[in-house]
Amino acid sequence: MTEIPVLIVGGGPVGLALAADLGWRGIDCMLVEQTDGRIHTPKMNEVNTRTMEFCRRWGIAERVMNCPFPADQPMDVVFVTTMGGYELARMPRPSRNQSKAGPHSPMNMQACSQTWFDPLLLDLARSFAGVTMRHRCRMESFEADAGGVTAQLSHLDTGRQETVRARYLAACDGAASPVRRKLDIPLLGNMELSRPLHMFFRTPDLYGQLGIERGTFYLAFDRNGLWANIRVIDPHAGLWRLMVLDTPPDFDANKIDCDAWLRRAIGRPLKVEWVGHSVWVRRGVVAGRYSEGRVHLLGDAVHQVSPTGALGMNTGIADAVDLAWKLEAAEKGWGGAQLLASYDAERRPAGERNVRQATEFYQGHLAFEQGNASIEDDTAEGAAVRARLSSQLTDGVGRMFRTLGVQLGCRYEGSAVCVPDGTPAPPDDAGEYLPTARPGSRAPHAWLAEGRSTLDLYGRGFTLLRLGEDAPDEAALAAAAKARAMPLSVVDIAKPDIAALYEKKLVLVRPDGHVAWRGDALPGDALALVDRVRGAGA
Repeated sequence: MTEIPVLIVGGGPVGLALAADLGWRGIDCMLVEQTDGRIHTPKMNEVNTRTMEFCRRWGIAERVMNCPFPADQPMDVVFVTTMGGYELARMPRPSRNQSKAGPHSPMNMQACSQTWFDPLLLDLARSFAGVTMRHRCRMESFEADAGGVTAQLSHLDTGRQETVRARYLAACDGAASPVRRKLDIPLLGNMELSRPLHMFFRTPDLYGQLGIERGTFYLAFDRNGLWANIRVIDPHAGLWRLMVLDTPPDFDANKIDCDAWLRRAIGRPLKVEWVGHSVWVRRGVVAGRYSEGRVHLLGDAVHQVSPTGALGMNTGIADAVDLAWKLEAAEKGWGGAQLLASYDAERRPAGERNVRQATEFYQGHLAFEQGNASIEDDTAEGAAVRARLSSQLTDGVGRMFRTLGVQLGCRYEGSAVCVPDGTPAPPDDAGEYLPTARPGSRAPHAWLAEGRSTLDLYGRGFTLLRLGEDAPDEAALAAAAKARAMPLSVVDIAKPDIAALYEKKLVLVRPDGHVAWRGDALPGDALALVDRVRGAGA
């Protein structure tokens, strides 16, 4: 029997991120994935700002930024009647070589297809001696008990059977999650928002063929409303994806006329190389619980998010980061008995928030079905319809491309391992991020020196910031942390702007970069504070 602290089932980006973060933290784990790991038709194409911050922590941000997506490719979002027809509106977004970090993060969103992102995470995970990767290996069954999980594995290429004993099982096994089904965990929410059709094709220089200005994401709006989007995935290889937002109930997935759909989207016949197609179910659901005993579920296994807003994979990566430091604490002995229970308490509301927001974005696509019959006509009436829709589309549908508030504004309200300070919660706006160091929130970014961010201080353990020239002595908290073997580093920051941003003289930041506690003086019982934030006390 093979013994391992953590067994991870599923080798998509969420499973790979969890394996990499555990490896980075020095926790041994085994990942099993029934495929060979290669991605033929990517499900995700954007690594958002928060995930890029995690990549920065792991040391792979530069590799993500230098993926094969061209540095000079404009990231513009374009609303069109057809790609070769009328341009209704354009939302300019700079190419990578023209983008600069904004005021709230050292990183920017990156266009990096799963085709490239998964191998980067795989390389990172494999760089740690404690991470074992098993591709073409399937978990056939498992039994959980109070001490851990016993799993039966099949090596698909050889037929060899293997028994693995793990203290924890992390299920990153996708929307159909056999682990979730075995545990009889329900999915709550809208089980069918639509049935989209994905079609992938290759063609050289589509922009040149159509004589149009370059962009990355095109939304097609004809007399029947907003019905499809067309996205370039790999401009060098000429790889594109056409997504029909919904198909009728009687749609026959075995008789798909890809050329006809493309003709409608492009505006004329075009010979292309078809790479693949699929019909899938758009859902807005969250699992009734994320954990059961020593089994924890992440990613699509517990939240299925409409891709409107590019929140799905990125929400799963945040699951992995939250769970990884808590598993490290449990394995190294400094985590309290309640710490792993906080995974569900923190990440399930976060999943509900993101599912709710992405569903709202998708439903905004459906608000334009009437009164547009002349949109493609070369008439005054047609011009008036196009002009009217321009701002409506950028203001309404365009919201799904303005999500920094969703990405950076996640906060763990009511978490048992965060200590509230009585300050009111700031607005939770999808598009606008309001930086705050209120407990439960992501500790805000500020530049310490050229190229170094406050975010670079967080990750390995807890970090106590002493802010301003007159910050109180930290000795009592340091002693309490040492008594509990809880890793703690202390950083003095005198810069007035950072002290003003964090608002208090002492701020305790967790390994995942969220604030656990803050105050202008240490509490009378520093040991009780340490016990609270490590999950060992009320």
